[in-house]
Amino acid sequence: MMTRLAAAALLAVAASACNAERKQQCDALLGAMKPIDQGTPSADTVDSVRKQVGALSLQDQPLRIYAQNYGQTLTVLASTLRLQQDPGAPDGTSAVVKQNLEKARTDRADVERYCAQ
Repeated sequence: MMTRLAAAALLAVAASACNAERKQQCDALLGAMKPIDQGTPSADTVDSVRKQVGALSLQDQPLRIYAQNYGQTLTVLASTLRLQQDPGAPDGTSAVVKQNLEKARTDRADVERYCAQ
C-alpha cells in the first residue's frame, strides 16, 4: 500500500515538473510570436520573429511542430512583404500578405489554445 502511494506521489511530482517545463516553453514561444500580433509588421520584424522562434529549444513535440509550421508561414510572409515594397509587385501581393498574416495569427491562437490545456 505504501509503495503505491509513493509511486502515485512520484508520478504527481513528475507531471507537475512536466507541466512547469511546458508552461515555460509555451511562454517563450508566445513571447517570441508577440511582435506579429498587431497591424502589418515589416519584413525585418517578421524575419526577426522567425529567427527567435527557430532558436527556441522546444522539447514539447506539439510545440515544436507549431513552431516549425509558424516559421514556414513567416518565411512566406517576409518574402511577400519584401515583394510588396517593389513598385512592380504583381497584382494580388497584398492579398497574399493578408492571407499569411492571418495564418500566422491563427497559428498563434492555436498555440495559445494548446498551452491553456
